[in-house]
Amino acid sequence: MTVIDIHAHIYPYVAGITQGQPMTGLSLGRVQIGNRVVQLLPPSFESVRSTAEMLLGYMDWRGVQKALLMANPYYGYHNDYFIEAVTKYPDRFKGVALVDINKGEDAARELAALYDNTPLFGFKVETDSTFQCAPGRRMTDETCAPVWQCVNDYRQPAFIHPFTQADLEDIRALAQRYQDIRFIICHMGADACFGPRAAQGAYDFLLETAQAQENIWLDTSTVPVYFGGAGEACERYPFPQAQSIIEKGYRALGPERLLWSSDYPGMINHATYQQLIDLVAQHPAISDAHKEMILGGNAARLFF
Repeated sequence: MTVIDIHAHIYPYVAGITQGQPMTGLSLGRVQIGNRVVQLLPPSFESVRSTAEMLLGYMDWRGVQKALLMANPYYGYHNDYFIEAVTKYPDRFKGVALVDINKGEDAARELAALYDNTPLFGFKVETDSTFQCAPGRRMTDETCAPVWQCVNDYRQPAFIHPFTQADLEDIRALAQRYQDIRFIICHMGADACFGPRAAQGAYDFLLETAQAQENIWLDTSTVPVYFGGAGEACERYPFPQAQSIIEKGYRALGPERLLWSSDYPGMINHATYQQLIDLVAQHPAISDAHKEMILGGNAARLFF
């Protein structure tokens, strides 16, 4: 069976932004966010970096053939490191490009140059960290339009991690407007659907949008962290509530528009890499043929 991880993070160091504050790496998996120290990764990530070789080690160990290197301002802008990794391991990795959409036309020119001159592809928006320096801005604002037009002109995919109901409404509008973009919604809708401030019925809204728009897919990663019990950051394996969320998406969209992913290395805080695979591979409601599509077949067709 082909297994492809479409959402894995590598970075030579942490230099991101979250909760309106800079995030920097310390040691033993810990980072500093403002004045707080947070356990971002397991202590075995001693230098708080996620290298291409470490990811390959996990992939080889558990039989994952390929991965998309997912960009995110949360960890920092690391296009150069992605280019290095993809160039070194072209049969294993593809790297997603990251530019600051707030820069409008300048960002669109930067993105086009990446498409023309490097192996990077696609585009990522994690709305919380992306717009922390532009409060109130939305993905559909005119400032952002040149970037979306660039992605559309190059027929590239866009990976979106939404945080609010407004983000879900923007996804609907963007998917209708830019028919040549394949929109991959990270974490089955993420904070916008399952976070503490998610609107009632938000996941249903996203699924209805995806049913109406054939250019929308969902990735299966990270859902367990939205269902932790009292004092716990994540529900416990075998992640029954996350299984239920994935099953609902599967029944609404079929297997063709679900894509397995791990959100490595952050999810290694909560589960083994094999358990993250098993969230789909051992799902009792999904047939074996459909598991093959979700675990790798769809990604091979879309990205490789």
